[in-house]
Amino acid sequence: MSKRQNPSASAACQVEENAKVAAVSGKSNVDQPEKPAGSRGMDVDGDADMGEFEDAFEDEIEEDEILVEREEDSDGVEMLGEGDDEEEEEEDEEVAEKKRQVYLPGDILGEGEVLQVDNSAYHMLHTMTAQWPCLSFDFVPDNLGNSRSMFPHTMYAVAGTQADRAYKNQVILMKWSQLHRTINDDKSDEDKDDDDINDLDEDPILETKTMRHQGGVNRVRVLQSYQSPLAATWADTGKVHIWDTKKLMNAFETPGTQVPASAQQPLFTIASHGHTEGYSMDWNPDGRLLTGDCGSNIYLTTRRNDTGSNFVADRTPFKGHKASVEDIQWSPEEASVFASCSVDQTIKIWDVRAANHSFALEVPGAHDSDINVISWNRKSRYLLASGGDNGDFKVWDMRKWGDSNGRSTPAAEFKWHRKAITSIEWCPNDESVLAVAGADDQITLWDLAVELDAEEEARHREAMVGPDGIKRDVPAQLLFIHQGQQNIKEVHWHPQIHGALASTAASGFNIFKTISV
Repeated sequence: MSKRQNPSASAACQVEENAKVAAVSGKSNVDQPEKPAGSRGMDVDGDADMGEFEDAFEDEIEEDEILVEREEDSDGVEMLGEGDDEEEEEEDEEVAEKKRQVYLPGDILGEGEVLQVDNSAYHMLHTMTAQWPCLSFDFVPDNLGNSRSMFPHTMYAVAGTQADRAYKNQVILMKWSQLHRTINDDKSDEDKDDDDINDLDEDPILETKTMRHQGGVNRVRVLQSYQSPLAATWADTGKVHIWDTKKLMNAFETPGTQVPASAQQPLFTIASHGHTEGYSMDWNPDGRLLTGDCGSNIYLTTRRNDTGSNFVADRTPFKGHKASVEDIQWSPEEASVFASCSVDQTIKIWDVRAANHSFALEVPGAHDSDINVISWNRKSRYLLASGGDNGDFKVWDMRKWGDSNGRSTPAAEFKWHRKAITSIEWCPNDESVLAVAGADDQITLWDLAVELDAEEEARHREAMVGPDGIKRDVPAQLLFIHQGQQNIKEVHWHPQIHGALASTAASGFNIFKTISV
């Protein structure tokens, strides 16, 4: 699987029987210039070239109404016939509805047809461009409260760049604030109710703190601790750097706070992998860090105290994979257990207490291709999801890891994406909901608890009919399809805002919350 990004938005499609969609195709006048995307305002601290929020729905001056004249009175003035305006309005709605079609990936757009985002399918949708693409990012915990739902939202995240020169790369701590609700952006003031009218049409704000990073950043993972939010970066130089973001966070939370020069340098650098780069990495809540490289080795680094300044990198690797280790996940149930996946098409379970540093369990041939990503369910802790290079993803029940013959069968599997799965993550608040990103420029949301009886299944199939009249095979568990980004690399649920997600791609970041979750 190719992980590199090339240095360049938003349409989506929600799949429901009621055909309420976020992306629709409609005829456009090819002679009419495209509506320019206005840029969101921003407040950038430290790097004016970092990026900006884009406003695809920037207010425009409305055109004067055009009256269709029908009759002429005795003075020679043409008048509208009584009731003709209502009839014409109904006709216009019928024509618009015929032009409006549900779009699914794979549908062919006709000449002059374009995809348009339907804001009614999103509680919130914001886009942000960056100077350099970011292959990876992670949310940083804050003190604004858990399970918060009131708009506008504020989020903190750490990302790492893939610049065209090694010396230009950075680790970026971002504060996204004033993230307002956008679900009513398509409505006129007359169509808004009392609650909608309070939605502010203000620009989101981006603030950044940057740290220089030697080499491109393959992956970023943050220790989910507000008191000690350590960030680890996998560099393409083969080194793993650990950063203390707490002082940078303090500068955001307390204006005027000076950031010491020491905060812009790594606390510790892991050199266990030599010059072999990697991508897999995960923090244990107790501060231990696992890192896996492209040479099949996995190393453990231990924090010796809670100050975050004293680390010990193990020089003895965990060995068992025969090819690149693509992803690692600590078990949410057992503090010493972790899972890994590899290009060798296996998933392995390990215990760091094993004296021989060997794996305890494995699923050989878990996929028919490289296994790129895994995610351990934090609610139903016996469920592990995995995504393959051929576009399929599977869910494994650890209670039924193998039958009497040693074979393991997934509890569920889906082949919807047309290209490699690049990211997969269970929703932290809902044990049956899963977010999946693919190299086919789709982010899909799934509810694996959905089960239809025969009658419901028949209705579902009838609803999934394409513009050509052919029924499309759409799994009932598929809740939502988000599109518009190019070369999507990661998607993450925000740990403190229920249903909110962010994703990174070659074309920048999307921050959104759908009506489905």
